[in-house]
Amino acid sequence: MRRSARGERRRPWRRRIALTSVLLLAATATFAPAAASSAFSTGGQAALVGADAAMLRDRVVRLGGAVDGQARAVLLIHGWLSTSLPSDVETPAFAQSPFDRPVLWQDGSAQPVGRGQSASLQQRLEALPGVAVYAFDYSANSSGWVGSNGSAANLGDAIRTISASVGGAIDVVTHSMGGLALRYALAASPELAGLIDRVVTVGTPTEGSDIANVAVGIAGVIRASMSTIPVLQNLVLPWIGAVCNFQLSSDARAGCDLPPIIRTGIAALGPGGIALRAGSDDIADLPPWPAGMHVEAVAGAAVLAVPVVADATIDINLGDGLVAQGSAVAQVDSASVVTCRTQLEPGLDGLLSILSGEVAAPPFGGACGHDALFANLAVVDAVLGALDLPGSGTARDTAARR
Repeated sequence: MRRSARGERRRPWRRRIALTSVLLLAATATFAPAAASSAFSTGGQAALVGADAAMLRDRVVRLGGAVDGQARAVLLIHGWLSTSLPSDVETPAFAQSPFDRPVLWQDGSAQPVGRGQSASLQQRLEALPGVAVYAFDYSANSSGWVGSNGSAANLGDAIRTISASVGGAIDVVTHSMGGLALRYALAASPELAGLIDRVVTVGTPTEGSDIANVAVGIAGVIRASMSTIPVLQNLVLPWIGAVCNFQLSSDARAGCDLPPIIRTGIAALGPGGIALRAGSDDIADLPPWPAGMHVEAVAGAAVLAVPVVADATIDINLGDGLVAQGSAVAQVDSASVVTCRTQLEPGLDGLLSILSGEVAAPPFGGACGHDALFANLAVVDAVLGALDLPGSGTARDTAARR
């Protein structure tokens, strides 16, 4: 017991050291190019294609609903550093399935939902008669880039298998990078388009994520201040980054024993994070949606009303904090945008309300935050409305139409 108590006393210090080191790593990863490229190298991961793709442990998970062969199937595809696994599977909090997230908010006003309205998207789908719910889970490799990690081919196989099991076309709901994975799968196997009926993307960064570019800009500002610590730049921080990214590449759900926000910061400098930056070559080379396929997007738009003079305000649209509204609704046929508008107090009080957490603004939280979109009833209703499933009881005007 004494040994355990000593360990508990030491643990906060170790965590603080790790936290400080990794924060510095995220800011200084561009300071020493040779070290950074070593720390964030994909190693053999990018070569895992074709037959070797099975090593990625991608899987199709049957979640619930109707019996195979007598159903309309809905396939859920998660995003970067996430999962589609059921909630009873032990996973770190940051990687739990967004589709199984309990609903917290009524709409963009951030009002809490009433009793009996907290069922997740997955639960509501499973409760529909004649609907079979599946998930494609590539979380063991979701820190990589879906255009080169082999998961697109496995996703194509999953679509074929599910379509054959229900004897018809399937519907697909994607979150974040999952929408890009579907585009790569369709480009690799054009015949898959005939096996898919409806596609709904939620928070998909079709034009990349601007916040990733901001992180690089901040690193450049801090660069000069760290020039007197070569050991930190060239040895300690790259080593931490290399270890963490190696673990993440083995299993993005459980790898790297650091706080979730720090793991995400490190992974943002890895292959998937680099590719997701707005303006990256990978984003520019995204394959188009197949001609004739109807795709509907659902986006979150957190708007801050900032006072300027007298009673005048300016609106700042933060998107969902990670993906701008324009990026989330680009290159689709129709879109639903759930807007969360917050009026800030004038002057310093308004800024402090954000920093203190009094105003929940993405990416730190809020009813329109990227990782919390499925906790918003208006978003869930918009997804079900786009799927137009019998018995779902959703109206297609639950969110503002573009």
